[in-house]
Amino acid sequence: MGRYWLHVTDSEGFDPEAENLSFKDRWRDTLAKVKVDDEIITYVKGKGEFAGHGRVCAVSGLEGESFSSPLALAVQPVKVEAVKARLLAPDLSFITNKDRWYVHFNKSIYEIPKEDFETIKEGFATGKPVTAACVSSKADSRVERLKAEIASRTATGIKGLDSIIEGGFPVNSTILVTGGPGAGKTILAIQFLLHGVKNGEHGVFISMDERPDDLRKEALKFGWDLTKYEDSGELVIVDVSYPRSGLPSKEKYQINMPFTLDNIVRTVYEIISQIDGKRVVIDSLPAFGIHFDDEAEVRIAIHRLNNLLLSSGCTSIITSEIIPGHEGISRFGVEEFIARGIILAEVYREGKEYKRALTILKMRETNYDLKRYAFIIGKEGLEVLPHKVVFFDEAARII
Repeated sequence: MGRYWLHVTDSEGFDPEAENLSFKDRWRDTLAKVKVDDEIITYVKGKGEFAGHGRVCAVSGLEGESFSSPLALAVQPVKVEAVKARLLAPDLSFITNKDRWYVHFNKSIYEIPKEDFETIKEGFATGKPVTAACVSSKADSRVERLKAEIASRTATGIKGLDSIIEGGFPVNSTILVTGGPGAGKTILAIQFLLHGVKNGEHGVFISMDERPDDLRKEALKFGWDLTKYEDSGELVIVDVSYPRSGLPSKEKYQINMPFTLDNIVRTVYEIISQIDGKRVVIDSLPAFGIHFDDEAEVRIAIHRLNNLLLSSGCTSIITSEIIPGHEGISRFGVEEFIARGIILAEVYREGKEYKRALTILKMRETNYDLKRYAFIIGKEGLEVLPHKVVFFDEAARII
């Protein structure tokens, strides 16, 4: 059975009669999956159109060393009439964000479902004329799809948490997990990634604070072997801690110096694209911001990084810290505004014991209660106790 692919290019590089489609070396792993007789459709950025269609005749450049030979697909082009992508977006399942449909065209080549491929081919044939009836029908369809998106959740896999947020995080959203040291933020983030990996969603952990080996050792305490998933390509740990300290890193994935916004965004984008990442963790933003000159620059960087994650179709966790004695819930005061969800983790004193509590302060498209739920960190990780609501005043709050 053949597979179906989407090729993304700009208007300058598009020729509807081209018999060769060229790609950069970073798409080598994806192109290795393309076979003769697979079908491919071309989307042209700038014009916002599906404008090309062809059948694959050959794949070249895969045998040599990196950059030694050009990567290309030889195709037999089929003449088509271009169709605007926005007209088809409501009917395409791989476009999950219908309002910002254009953010899904951020890779040079990727596989799409056969049903979506056939929908685009039908669009070539019909031209999708826009009549009043068509607009009305599409408006109804769009509402139904938006309702379906609201109901669609990204399960965290954290015992007790999904039950208080209607099954998980909103799909393709950024969730801020904030609190003081020792509140369990990193453990929660690792569990979120691992649950995705075990269910076919590749994950990326960008480690700003901890050395990757320290992270792996922490996970092993709970019986989680991160290296197993790293070796299979399902999980990537990006080392930032060593490079930002000016020390060499032995890690395969790292953000090299200079520690600039463009370098960070480019590296993260390439890694997400390379492994088809669906879940991302950035731990933590205070460490991310230390290399920028002022907080205004940090806020711009956080906005750009968040837009990258959303445009990649990922559901993401970013962690931040509460500043002792400060009224805010994050370090830079912008994290809570870009996030679609906020989870506050706290440590408090009850008698002579120290305990933990978790509050959902914000979760878009979700019915939730503003309660402090007790949670524990046991042998199997973090577990929320929905039946146990706790109360304490600020004097009892430690972090």
